Amino acid sequence: MNGISGETNLLTFNLYGLPEFFSYSILLGISFALIGKKQEISLRFWRTGWLLILVHSAFFLLFSGSTVYDVLTAGSLILASQFFILAAYYQGQKTAPFSQIKWPMILSGISNVIFSSLATVAGLAPNQSLSQLTYLFAVIAAFSSMWLAMADNAGDQQWHRKLSIGLVLTAQIILYATIQWFGFEMASIWQLCWSYLAVAYFFIRQAPKLSMGVMFVALSFVLWGLVFPVAELMSIYAQAAFSHVESGVWNLPKFLAAASMILVLLENRMDLIIHLATHDELTGLPNRRLFNDRFDQVVSRAKRNHTGFALIVIDLNDFKHVNDTYGHQVGDALLKEVSNRFSQVLRDTDTIARTGGDEFTVIIEQASDRQHIDVVKEKLIKSLQDTMVFDHTPYHASASFGSAIFPEDGLTQTQLLTIADRRMYEDKPKTQHISVIYA
Repeated sequence: MNGISGETNLLTFNLYGLPEFFSYSILLGISFALIGKKQEISLRFWRTGWLLILVHSAFFLLFSGSTVYDVLTAGSLILASQFFILAAYYQGQKTAPFSQIKWPMILSGISNVIFSSLATVAGLAPNQSLSQLTYLFAVIAAFSSMWLAMADNAGDQQWHRKLSIGLVLTAQIILYATIQWFGFEMASIWQLCWSYLAVAYFFIRQAPKLSMGVMFVALSFVLWGLVFPVAELMSIYAQAAFSHVESGVWNLPKFLAAASMILVLLENRMDLIIHLATHDELTGLPNRRLFNDRFDQVVSRAKRNHTGFALIVIDLNDFKHVNDTYGHQVGDALLKEVSNRFSQVLRDTDTIARTGGDEFTVIIEQASDRQHIDVVKEKLIKSLQDTMVFDHTPYHASASFGSAIFPEDGLTQTQLLTIADRRMYEDKPKTQHISVIYA
């Protein structure tokens, strides 16, 4: 925290803070350019958190060495950490709805900021009334943090909530012990420490994949959190060593975190480009390019293991009639709903791709007989039985199916698809067409 001072001068201008301020401005500019106009909730929280860090560096420019600086910097750093925690949490898919954690998060953020500010002042000028007020907000902050941890119950990972509660409880016990043994100033520093450690915990836990960027971000927030107690303890117990450490050294974790975030944004941008190149934009299913790659992999495995697999070609009936009669918006909604239903009844090891306007192709691994194919086809047919509702209008959909088995029906994709297409068109007269149910 760059030390706590009792000086009363309110406004200074510290030229040593200019490089840090401009560096954060440049890093923020790069981050905003990469984020663009995306409205993901996680990106909005990251943006707000880093803006608060920029404000924190502006405080160093204007109020460095004063009591005002100590209070403002503690409050801005705590508030930034609250937004970072939200950003790290909401980068994952299995999360509690924001409406569920909105009020505990608001209470936690406000109470933690007030406690940090009061603890900083109480550490400088002990006062019974101020101490009692600081204790009160410590209790409120502990309650709201526990409330927030108990809301962490989304998804099927029950240990997430239990671990969050355990970590909050541990952090609060250490906080109260720190108040008793070392006073409010050190308690405020511990609060900063565990808040930034919490960012690292949620970031690594909620990351969709464990990439190099994700590991660097988590590591940088761990170092950022540890900087606060390490710097304070060195200033007390190792003053000679502390005096030889340049102030910029303590800011390195912040720069590492900002640079790592840019790396993660670049990784996400590359993943998006690759995904768009290999997946259908409307349904999110693999496109023909990825299907061809998966087909070659399945053929190689089948030849190596001396097993078979099946291709199932699916064509929606009268889909052109839907587009022409009810509009492309309904047609797109229908395709997305059908693709979701098909995906839900297939195994993770199977591949379903959108290979045409209203055509889907499925690869069923280790399916070497007609009975296995019939079981899968029955599941796909049943998935379409429930009525689909778009714009308050119910629809019934049906599809035609054709299948082929490797190596019985052919050895190449062309041979298998030719046979599957022929059988699919033979199946068409027996099926029911897409229809609208009139009220």
